[in-house]
Amino acid sequence: MPIYIELANLIFSKELIALKYEGGINQFRKDYDLANSALNQEDDELFSLSQMNLNEFDIEKLTAKGLSFENNSSTDFIAISRYGGAEWETDWAISNTIFVWHVNCDQQQIDRANKIANMDMDTIMEKIDQGIDVFETIKTI
Repeated sequence: MPIYIELANLIFSKELIALKYEGGINQFRKDYDLANSALNQEDDELFSLSQMNLNEFDIEKLTAKGLSFENNSSTDFIAISRYGGAEWETDWAISNTIFVWHVNCDQQQIDRANKIANMDMDTIMEKIDQGIDVFETIKTI
């Protein structure tokens, strides 16, 4: 399901977290306090950690837990920023510069993410005034 791209994000496939991260998905949720975070996100297929800048992430903590990071890139996660895009590509993530989603994401949710990404600011402000957060993570869980 599409995740809104904050200023700076690390995006993780839940499949890879389950396979490679020490303690798996539940430990990842605990380590990054996903249940109580205002910025870190989770959808059906992805996790997202958010900061103001890409250089604020603790990559060593991730590698200590089993994820790879070599030559300033990884196949286990991607670094993506709102204004700079992805620092490297993976075969499991797709972005429209506003949202990022897993290749196995439901097509209706991709369509919704693309519709929101193409809204003009007046429409977005109208939705916000109506109490609708169009940038909320699009998910089924």
